[in-house]
Amino acid sequence: MIKKLSLLFISVIVLNASVLDDKIQNIIGYKEFNENKSLIDYLFQNNSAFYSDGSVNYITVMEKLKENGLLKVGLDRPEDISITFKISNDPIKSMKIISDSLTALGYYHYFTKELIYEDARSIRWTINLKTEAAIDPLMLSKELAKNNCKFVDIKQEGFVKWMYEIDTSNSILSNAYTITNNERVNFRKPLSPYFIKVENAKIINIISKYGNHWFPQVVFYDKHLDILAIVKADEKKDSLLLEIPEETNYIKIDDIYTLANIKRGLSVIIKE
Repeated sequence: MIKKLSLLFISVIVLNASVLDDKIQNIIGYKEFNENKSLIDYLFQNNSAFYSDGSVNYITVMEKLKENGLLKVGLDRPEDISITFKISNDPIKSMKIISDSLTALGYYHYFTKELIYEDARSIRWTINLKTEAAIDPLMLSKELAKNNCKFVDIKQEGFVKWMYEIDTSNSILSNAYTITNNERVNFRKPLSPYFIKVENAKIINIISKYGNHWFPQVVFYDKHLDILAIVKADEKKDSLLLEIPEETNYIKIDDIYTLANIKRGLSVIIKE
């Protein structure tokens, strides 16, 4: 019995090492992997340290690769980079998280090449951008981790074609400001529309600061970021009192014309 358990343990270690090798090769490419196989074997000899809950921990793997000069994203000249994101949960919410993560890394100018809904929950989203360096997968993984998202798989071809499979099943919107009931929050000049998170709320009171010229646009979303209701007013408002639709988890507060109209900020009060 002990011998059988020992053989099973050895086979698990070998399997883990083999899977880890495959994942590393997919990240850095076939050529880089084979040229540095001895170094990789040494760096990842304790392969169990690079697993978490039975899956490869991409952040720890890429940190080790980067520390040792094996994670390269620079290109010899500007290239057209193609990136495909495979998502299996909450497609609208997930696309916002990915888009916000790209923005946080300084990538604003990209266009959608392809968007395929494989079913009600799964999508393949391919974007293109021209750049002198591919998006750093380690930095991207850390931005996604802020939103409780993690890589399931990464594949790259020649540093100009990347595929990321992302687990967004436990995702949150980290840039949403959580407001508790009966709390008054004073928001400063916005750089983007205000995005807030609420729970079990019934009423929202939005008060425009003196000197603004606010033409409201308020969007209510459920937990999946599906739109529940939109309220617009094509006339200046000093305040707005609205009922919050049932199942609302997120609210976006904007101006229908320009954020400059609320440059002095807004105050928000949520009530049950």
